[in-house]
Amino acid sequence: MNINTTSENTLHFNTLMKQTYLSFLVTVLLFLLQGCISNKRFSKTIIVPSTELKHQKYTGQCWSFASTSLLEAETIRLGYNVPELSSFFFVYYNYLANAKDYLINKGESRLNRGDLTFSVLEVFKNYGAVPESVYNGNLSGVLSKKQMLARMANENEMNDLIKTKLDSLIESKTEINSSLKIIEEILSDNIGKPPKTFKYKQETFTPKEFTNKYLPLNATDYLELTSYNNHPFYKKIVLEIPANWRYKTYLNLPIEDFINTIDNAINNGFTLAWDGDIGSKEGFKDNGYVKVKGEYENIKTISQKQRQSAYKRKTTTDDHNMHLVGITYDRDGQKFYILKNTWGENRGMNGIWYLSENYFRLRTISVTVHKDGIPNEIKEKLGSKNKI
Repeated sequence: MNINTTSENTLHFNTLMKQTYLSFLVTVLLFLLQGCISNKRFSKTIIVPSTELKHQKYTGQCWSFASTSLLEAETIRLGYNVPELSSFFFVYYNYLANAKDYLINKGESRLNRGDLTFSVLEVFKNYGAVPESVYNGNLSGVLSKKQMLARMANENEMNDLIKTKLDSLIESKTEINSSLKIIEEILSDNIGKPPKTFKYKQETFTPKEFTNKYLPLNATDYLELTSYNNHPFYKKIVLEIPANWRYKTYLNLPIEDFINTIDNAINNGFTLAWDGDIGSKEGFKDNGYVKVKGEYENIKTISQKQRQSAYKRKTTTDDHNMHLVGITYDRDGQKFYILKNTWGENRGMNGIWYLSENYFRLRTISVTVHKDGIPNEIKEKLGSKNKI
C-alpha cells in the first residue's frame, strides 16, 4: 500500500466531508431564514446565505455584531467553513484605537461606543479575528432581560469611567502608551481580554494565523457606499457623521446608482452591512415590517432631493447597523430589503426586519460591500483617480 496515496485520499475525503457539511449548513440556514418569510406576505424572494442571527444583548455594539455577520457571510460565499466569530474581539481593540485617537487629540475628538463597519475591518486587518467560543466579551452568561439590562448599565458605567480616566490622563500629561495600559485594565475588568494565542480544532493559533486559515479575506476589498448631493458623485468623500471618527472615505453615488449597485450585489451573491436610521421615526415598527410614515408617506419614489433634505435636517441619522441579506416583494408588488437585526428572535419577524424600498432610500446612511459586488458600469464612471 502506498502511504502517500493513502494520505492524499484521506485528505481528499476530509475536504469533501467539510464541503458537504458546509453545503448542508448553508441549506439549513437558508431554510430557517426563508421560514421567517410568510408566503402570504412576500414572494420572489432572494436570500444570500449567511450565519445564524446574533444577539447584541442590549450592548451598544450593533455595528460590530452586524459587521461580524458580514465577515461570516463572506467566508461562506468563498466556500469556507467558518465558526461563529467573536464580535467583542473587534469591540475591544476598537475601544483602544478610539482611546488613542482621543489622547492624541487631547480630548477634542469623538469618544463613544458606537461605530461603523470599517472599524471592524480595520481591527480585522491589524489583529485578525477569533471564534466566539474563545472570547465572548463576558456575554455568555447574559441570557435574561434582567441580565441584559444589568449588562447595559455596566457598559454605560465602563464608558463613563473610560472617558473620565482619559480626561484625567490628558490633564496630567501622562504618556500615551502608559495611558492605554490603564484603559486596557478597565476593558479587561469589564469585558475580558482577548487571547494572544488559543486552541481551535486541536491546533494552536494566534488571531492572525486563525484568519489566514479560516477567513482569507482582504479588508481593503470592502467599500462604503453612500448617496448625498452635497458632495460630488462618483468620488470618494468623507461623510460628516459622528461615528466616522477615523475619517474614512465613502464612494458617493447618485441614488439610482446606489440602489442599483446594492441590488446587483445581492443578485450576485453578496451581502452588505447596513448603517442607517431607526430612531423614534414613524414607520420603523417592532413587528419588522417597515414603511415610510409621516411627511413622505404618500411619495411614490423617494428622490435624491428628499433623501438629502432628511439628512440635512438630521431626521435621518446613523443610529443602528444591520446585515442586509436579501430582497423580496410584498402582495402589492412593493420591493423590500431583508435585514438581519441583532435584537433577538422575539422581535421583528423572528429577528428579521423588512425595509420598504422607500424607507431604504430615505433612511439608509451607507452600506458596505465587497468591491466585486459593484457593477462594471459603475466602476467605469469613477475615473482613474477613483478606480476600485
